[in-house]
Amino acid sequence: MAKVTKQKVSKEEVLVDVAEVTHKAESWFETNKKVLLVGLIGVVAIIGGSIAWKTYIAGKQKEALQAVWKAETLFEKDSFATALSSTDANSKGFQQIIDKYGSTPAGNVAQLYAGISYMQLGKFDEAIKALDDFSPAGSISPALKYGLLGDAYSEKKDYSKALKYYKDASSAGSVEELNAMYLKRYAMLSEMQNDFGTALSAYQELKDKYPTTQDGSGVDKYIARVMAKKK
Repeated sequence: MAKVTKQKVSKEEVLVDVAEVTHKAESWFETNKKVLLVGLIGVVAIIGGSIAWKTYIAGKQKEALQAVWKAETLFEKDSFATALSSTDANSKGFQQIIDKYGSTPAGNVAQLYAGISYMQLGKFDEAIKALDDFSPAGSISPALKYGLLGDAYSEKKDYSKALKYYKDASSAGSVEELNAMYLKRYAMLSEMQNDFGTALSAYQELKDKYPTTQDGSGVDKYIARVMAKKK
């Protein structure tokens, strides 16, 4: 798997690990992709309003969904460049799907896939554009969108924007593991910026709200570290 450069707060603690986020995204798509697509169909149908438009969208959606499934197989193999732009005449990559089927729910999902793929290739500006264009829905994709944007801006060293998106991700959707993961990144980046008051508040929130999550457990050592720095 392509690895993106990691930034560290200390020798022990990794601030941003895009591969970790990608793994979560891949696992989520396997079990929840169809639910997301169904939820977005209603949004797209409202845009046109006419029976003819809905029929057109339905046809395009079927084509786009088949194309996404093919591109997804390349994504699962970590063939991110090919997954973005296929050289096979019988298949399309995520960017090609976006260009042709961008108005469909499947085309929208392709934006998220594209954003993750660009992140893995270290193309952070392209990742930001794809993620900005993605319309999240449901309990998981809002946190993924904002969290990935936080990762992209962090890699670009635009920490003010990274902080904003990590904070947004920490309260988006309703999956505690994702919310906790991004709240911890918000806290760690605040600490790295020597904003110890904000960091301490975020770590305490992590402890209070998500004590049973992977990122919420063991947070006392971070709280102690920041309190020592504040003295």
